[in-house]
Amino acid sequence: KKKHWKMDTYRRGQPWGKLVKVDSSETVLLFNKECTVGRKKGCYLSFPANKLVSGEHCKIVQDESSGLVWLEDMSTNGTMINMSTVKKQTHMLQSGDVIHFVYRKSEPEQNIAYVYHSIKMEQAPHDPTQEEPQPSTSTSHFCIGSPTTSGLMATTACPAPGRFSLLFTDKDYDLGLPHTSSTEVVGSTKGSLGSLLSKPPVEGAKTDKMEESLTCVICQDLLHDCVSLQPCMHVFCAACYSGWMERSSLCPTCRCPVERIRKNHILNNLVEAYLIQHPEKCRSEEDLKSMESRNKITQDMLQPKVERSFSDEEGSSDYLFELSDNDSDSSDISQPLVVCRQCPGYRSSNYCSCLQPFSAPVLSAAPQEYRCPPQGCHLICTCCLQPMPDRRGELNSQQVIAQQCMLCQRPFCHMYWGCQRIGCQGCLARFSELNLTDKCLDGVLNNNNYESEILQNYLSSRGKSWRDLHQESLQSLQQGNYYLTDCRISANAIVCFCCGLRAFKELAYKYRQNITPSELPAAVTSRPDCYWGRNCRTQVKAHHATKFNHICEQTRFKS
Repeated sequence: KKKHWKMDTYRRGQPWGKLVKVDSSETVLLFNKECTVGRKKGCYLSFPANKLVSGEHCKIVQDESSGLVWLEDMSTNGTMINMSTVKKQTHMLQSGDVIHFVYRKSEPEQNIAYVYHSIKMEQAPHDPTQEEPQPSTSTSHFCIGSPTTSGLMATTACPAPGRFSLLFTDKDYDLGLPHTSSTEVVGSTKGSLGSLLSKPPVEGAKTDKMEESLTCVICQDLLHDCVSLQPCMHVFCAACYSGWMERSSLCPTCRCPVERIRKNHILNNLVEAYLIQHPEKCRSEEDLKSMESRNKITQDMLQPKVERSFSDEEGSSDYLFELSDNDSDSSDISQPLVVCRQCPGYRSSNYCSCLQPFSAPVLSAAPQEYRCPPQGCHLICTCCLQPMPDRRGELNSQQVIAQQCMLCQRPFCHMYWGCQRIGCQGCLARFSELNLTDKCLDGVLNNNNYESEILQNYLSSRGKSWRDLHQESLQSLQQGNYYLTDCRISANAIVCFCCGLRAFKELAYKYRQNITPSELPAAVTSRPDCYWGRNCRTQVKAHHATKFNHICEQTRFKS
């Protein structure tokens, strides 16, 4: 699938900056000294189909004399730079700043974020008929038209003379390396195509491409102690990803759920070789010590232990415990087996003491006394990525051991022996005992902050919390007063945090729907119903949510 981005402007020399989209490999080069971002068609970077972007959202300006770059916000809701909101103000930009033109905490799929990078051009004598393309982080084709076509490779006609357009292709090859590719510069004149010109390689461009390939997208510096995330294979510094890992279980680049973390030895070797050739790019001792202290990724997180046994012909029947990413040249090594804390030969000294599990409700009878059978099957916890024995098929005399969510069927270890992930509030529990925290009421009613605030005020005026709402809704569900879309949900249903939060939001809507109008303020009950009801996509906007009631069903254009 191809995405076409058209920006109308006259070419003014070389680009002075670029915007790289966070969740893809799209790149927008900045040529104009004043680049406007918005929903209008005349903007340099336009989002005509996105109503969350203002007509003229903001503009990025470069001062020709000083080279300083700043962002001037002109939007209704503001622009977020490095997670700080800038509204009707001017903010100086530096290379590596993350700019959110749209930021929705409750709807991350709606976010539009770019990373700004400055491009500093070094003037050097070169052949005017030849021009070296700039390195890019995406597969891009630039079509630039001007009265003169010398020094440009002409392979296709431009849409119009003197106009500029970008064509981005959305290709993603997961090879364990950051995405890099070459850029083609295309030129044309009125009614004719230029000739294809060959370009000799430039030494500096190769160095820049290598450095860009070995750069961490989080710290914007060379990779240090590189780790790869699976299955997306994006790479980061171990220290940089440690800070992100405490806040989210998704990949920082593509937002894909992370299933495993691996050391990337190939990239680490490439960085060492690159630093030998460029010692001036080495990190300082203070920076290295700081990164070592911030690295929270332990050996247990990197890889579950595997058990390998040598054959009797080698004169030893002892077991060798090592990490599965350590390759061995022996052909007589048996198939690796995942080893958890309940395997017979597990070494307790290898278990990180800083990640000792906390007390958690356990359904099985003393699981610490259980021992895995030889070559027993294991599950990987979706939350902490640690192995545990697969006991889902066992029938206990009292009840079945709970190791997975009954809705999404994903495995979790919290109810078995306590999840080890830092910040885990209980990734698996009975629906009635799920700890959703006090933030569960933020945008709980279809991400409508106004309606959610009405519900919060109603609860606080009666001295109730989200737990009271939860218990009362579960009682109504058991009595048959409430009906949920998924009939499997009950008070004793074993659910994960995500599935439980989704079911809680549906119960909260039913609870709000059954509040009598006399118990609500007159300003709330006097609003007319929205035609689209609870399915309205505009209710996320404050002015629309304040004007219309959305705790109702859709009455218009129902199929």
